[in-house]
Parts: sequence; structure tokens; C-alpha cells
Amino acid sequence: MKKFILLQLIIMSFIANALEVSTPVRLTHVGPDLNKDYDAEESAIAFNSQNNEYLIVFEGTETLVGVGTNTATAVEIYAQKFDATTHTQKSGLIRVSVMGSEGNTTFDARKPDVVYNPQSNEYMIVWYGDTNSVSNANTVEGEFEIWGRRLNASTGQFIGDQFKISDMGPTGNRSYDAIDPVIAYNEIDNNYMVVWRGEDGNGANAIGEFEIFGQQLSANGTQIGVNDFKVSSMGADGQPIFDAYSPAIAYNKTTNEFMVVWYGDNNTNGHVSGEFEIYGQRLNASTGAELGVNDFQISETGVPGFVTRSAQFPSVVWNSEDNQYLVVWSADPATGIYVGNEFEIFGQILSSNGSEVGDDDFAISHIGPKGNNNYDAFRPKVEYLKHSQQYLVAYRADTEVDGEFEIFFQRLDAKTQIRLGQTSQRLSHAGADGVITFDARRVDLGYNTNTGEAIVVWEQEDANASQVLGELEIYASSMQFSEFIIDYTQSGSWYDISRNGEGYILEMLPNNGILMMWFTYLPNQAEQAWLIGTGTYKNNRITLKNVQITSGGVFGPAFDPASVQRQNWGDISFEFEGCNGGIINYNALSSSYGDGDHVTTRLTGLSGANCTTHAQSTDVLDGISGAWYDPTHDGEGWFLEYLGNNNVLMYWFSYDNLGNQKWMLDVGTIDADNLITFANMSQKNGTFFGENFNPDNVNNIDWGTMQMQINDCNSISVSYDSPISIYGQGALNASKIIGIDQIECQL
Repeated sequence: MKKFILLQLIIMSFIANALEVSTPVRLTHVGPDLNKDYDAEESAIAFNSQNNEYLIVFEGTETLVGVGTNTATAVEIYAQKFDATTHTQKSGLIRVSVMGSEGNTTFDARKPDVVYNPQSNEYMIVWYGDTNSVSNANTVEGEFEIWGRRLNASTGQFIGDQFKISDMGPTGNRSYDAIDPVIAYNEIDNNYMVVWRGEDGNGANAIGEFEIFGQQLSANGTQIGVNDFKVSSMGADGQPIFDAYSPAIAYNKTTNEFMVVWYGDNNTNGHVSGEFEIYGQRLNASTGAELGVNDFQISETGVPGFVTRSAQFPSVVWNSEDNQYLVVWSADPATGIYVGNEFEIFGQILSSNGSEVGDDDFAISHIGPKGNNNYDAFRPKVEYLKHSQQYLVAYRADTEVDGEFEIFFQRLDAKTQIRLGQTSQRLSHAGADGVITFDARRVDLGYNTNTGEAIVVWEQEDANASQVLGELEIYASSMQFSEFIIDYTQSGSWYDISRNGEGYILEMLPNNGILMMWFTYLPNQAEQAWLIGTGTYKNNRITLKNVQITSGGVFGPAFDPASVQRQNWGDISFEFEGCNGGIINYNALSSSYGDGDHVTTRLTGLSGANCTTHAQSTDVLDGISGAWYDPTHDGEGWFLEYLGNNNVLMYWFSYDNLGNQKWMLDVGTIDADNLITFANMSQKNGTFFGENFNPDNVNNIDWGTMQMQINDCNSISVSYDSPISIYGQGALNASKIIGIDQIECQL
């Protein structure tokens, strides 16, 4: 705020980011460089906690030697090991699959997934493909089944040959397929669960009727339990107009079960064929038996019975601390101002028994203006980051140029699901900015359980010294999170230096509580507004859910607390890298306020709350810092910040004579009798909330004067005098609502 800078209370140029994101690097070099006939696609990643390494698996097109001098390009599954500290290669290209005879391009391997087994220090890799080269398989070209192979993590050698996992339809019949496998590891029983999308070809499942199927595998890859058991039941048996797509799976160690999710069209609860929603099923991890409600619905994207809106491509992760799941997906919902074919990423928290928790189908991404279906977000992946207790969601989206798809990500506080950091932060740069012919897509996430690092992998085409348009390779970027721990010393005033004229007040309370006020403006009028909220702080972040905006109070003697209307405004988070800077992220319920993020810089520090040194203060006036109000005027009040040297910063949040929010501020001095005099109080207007904010348009209005006589630790007598007629003169009796944590009153 201009007045504070002129007074030189504190001037900071330090801008902090609580997240360190590495520059994306190319991981793979499949085939000759600068040749678009060779690609790496559909990557998946697993972290090895013993070897401190990542294993990347992907579809690769390589030149394979055939019979005699014949050569051909074929799509197979490959793997590559990378050091988790240096992110450098630990191995060359490892070929995983052998689909069909060498040199025969009619057989392919597709869409791998991988999981790490810490008990045996090995990887289990699965994929789908067709082949005729494996003994006793008796499969034919075009007959897609699920395959697997084990890789010894210590030696880099395979443990046995590839093996067939699924048996969809009669062997040798290409009319029935198994595709899109995913795998999870059961830590308690030391076995695996593989699920996939398939058409089985038995009496209950006709050709073209796709459901989700599963198979348990022992640690050595042998099938155990029921063979190819059906997980989903979309529609009645024998009806191919209802299907299940794109399964995802997470393991819950606390309850020893799996959560399987997918998207599909069903005939329950008024839904019809072609109306896609997200569904889930719990499975007993020891037996594979279904648990709880069968095929329970997770999303509700549109009005049941209408096919114009859909939810697609789910991902799921288990939160070990809270024993909950987060399911994320892309959808074009029929809520708010979203329009058809405007896809964003949404999420839902599920309890361990699959019941919904918290906000329903909450928005995660914000790609392009709301109500504009030229910009979309698709195919999310989610990971739980236990060290920092947050979720990481990555996805493919176009946000500035329609059709220019890049990789974006959003972080969420695990306790509240409030957004952290920047809103929909861009990660990749495929080709030149603004050019739609280059693409980045198909993300996967890894998590280093040793260090807390997260890593994002995806496929990307680019134009540089070693890559041309149409040549897809795997890229990666890592993320390290701040180790800064906030405490009571973050109390004070904060602002965005590019938004001089508004700001935030943070008061750190006992028991990790937080009281916040945002002094700002209306989105559609160049007049004042203020937001107030309480929340919690942990690690390096503050989260405030259900922040309120008020109306209805009348300034002065006519003030009636019963007339104050409190409305839920939305959610806010602050995240700090250090003592003096961070990022605020806000997400309002009203589209007129919208959502976004600001870089915040410390404006003031409180006496007795030195963040840098934590030095103790002996100033007896430290204890006046905090929130104050007149009990007969519940709904308005003051924030006082004692800055030392007998200087006090004061904010008065109140109303005008029509019930509109108003706020005034000044810096006053305390005399020997503990009387604070505010001789130049100001009020501001002239600009708007959000993107239309312009600091050059902020007007300073001379409001008048105020005196505050400090009586004791919890009592102040207030008198004011304003030349503005609607305010006039008056007196109030202020009581402290609550003080700053660890700052004791010594008056």
C-alpha cells in the first residue's frame, strides 16, 4: 500500500516460491535423432526406495533385426533406469516385450504400467499386445491380451520370460480384447493386482461389451485367485451399449484393499447409454473379492438421462495419513457457468469405505476463461506426497492458444483440498510458444519416498538440434518442496508489489490457528470490500476454508449486529518459502471473483515476532497486536499491529450508512499515557478486484482522525472524528478478540 511504502515501515524486494521446479529434460532417445518414424510414448514411472532410482517404461519404436538382412520398425515396451538424485541415466535402453517374431511389424506392445516391489527389489511391468511367438500362448495377430514381466532391480536382468495374464474370449479369437492395464502392489501379502478393460466373450459378456477385469498375481508372477474376475458391471449383462473404460487403481495398506475406478455408462439412477460418469469398486487385497457397494458412482457431471456432459479418464491415489482416497478426472459439468465441451479437472475425496467426503466434485484446474470451451484440461494423474502432505495433479491442457497442448499441474493441501501455489501452473514447452503443431501429452507421476521429491513424465514432440516435429520422446521435470516452517512470526501485513493498494493481514493464533483479512475491492464496482477467515497453518502453508464476506452493517450508533449478513466467499491458501515471501491462491464460489494467485511480500513485521532471528522483545506494548472489537458491534472491528518504537498500524474494517463494506487505515503513535493517535486516516477506492485491479487508479480519501486509549491488555477506549458526514463523530469500547501466539501482554 502506497502509504506504507512512503512511511518506509518496511520495503522488501524478496519474492519467494515455495516450490522448486526443474527445467524439463529429455529422457529418451529412441531410434535415430531427427527421425519422426521413431517414437517413445505412453510412459509410466516407478520409484525404487532401495536403489534410489526411477524406472521409466514406455512404448518405443525401434529398428529390430529380422531374419537374414531384413529389418523393420516395431512397437515394443522399453525401460530405462535413472538415478533419483542426479536424474542421470543408470542404464541403456532395456527392451521388455517380445511381441511376435523379430522383424514382423504386425505385432505390437502398448500402454505399459509398472510397480516396484520392495520385498524382492524388483519391478513388475505389464502391458497389452498381440503376439504369436510365445510358447503355449496360441494367440494370433490382433488378439490383444495383458502381458507381464519381472525385472531384477539390482542386476537389471529379467526374471524369466514375459507371461500372459489375461484370457479374454477363446484363445486364438481376435474378436475379444484386453487393453489398458494398470497394476498395484499389495505390501501385506506381497502380491499384485492387475486390472484392465476387456471383453470376455462368455455368456454374460458379448462382443463389444467392455468391462473392467482383474487378476491377482503372486510375487513371482503366477496367477492366483479367481481367473479374470469381473470388477465392473455397467448395464445389464449381454448389453454392449454399456461399457467401462480407462481403469485406475490404488492400494490401501491400512485396510489391505484396492480401490479401482473407471469411467463408464450405466443404467442406474436414471443414467443412460452414452452418459459417462466415474465409478468405483473396492477389492479385498488378499482375495480379490468385492467389498462394499457394487459399482458406486463417484461423479455427477450432468443431469441424469442426458448424454451432453461427461466425466472421463480417472486417476486415484491413497492418502496414508488420513486413510482417504482422492479421485480426479476430466469433465465438462453442467454446473455454474461451465458450458458443454469445456473440460476441466475435478476431484472427490473418498473415505476408506468409498463414501464421499467433503466438497462434491470440486474443481482442481482453471484452464482459460470459464464459460469458454476453446480451452480444456484432459487425462489427469494424481499422486499423494506424504512428506509435504499435499496432492499433486498433472494433466494435459491448452490455456492461451486453442489447440496448443502442454502439461500443467496443480497442488492441493491434503487436509482441505485447497489449491496451493500458482493456479494451473504450466510445466512443458513443446515447440515454440503459440504454435499448435507441437504437442505434450500423457503424463505420469512418480514420488521419491526417501526425499519427498515428485517427478512428472510425459511424451513431447519438439524442434531442436536432436528432435523434429512428429518425433515423440519422453520428458521429465522434478519438484522439490520448501522445508521452511512457519510460526507466529509470519504475523503481519502482506501485499503483492504489483497490486499496491490492497493487502492481507495474517495473525498467527495459538494451537496453529490463523485469522486472516483481505482488504480489497469489489469485482464490478470501484469500491472497497474485505474478506475475513479463520484456518490453520502447518509446515510452510496456511489454509482457510469458507472465507466470509459480509454486508448489512451500518456505521456508527445505528449499528445492529443482527443485521450483518455473512456469506461463504471461497477458499484461500498462503504458501511461504521463507520469512518474507510466498504465494496466495484463492478460489471464490462466485464467478465474478473467480480464482487466481498473487505473489506476496511482507509489508510489516510485528514487534516481538522477528521471523529472521526469533529474538525476544522487551517492549511492553507488544501485546496490543491482535484483533479487537466492540462487543456491541459484532461484525466490525480493528486489527492493530505494534511495529515497535511506539508506532502502531491500524486497520478498521466496517461499513458505510448503506451496509456496504468499508475499511480505513493509518499508522499512529503511542504517547507516554498509552494514548494512540491516528491523525491521518485514509480510505481507498478507484479500482477492482482480480484481473481488473490497477494500482494507478487507487484513490486515497482523507477519512479523519481516531484516538485509542489503551486501558489494559484487553480494553481500549476509542473515539473518532470524520469530516465525512456519514461517519461523523463517536466513541466505542474495544475488547481484544484474541492475541498473537507467543506474544504475551505485559501492560
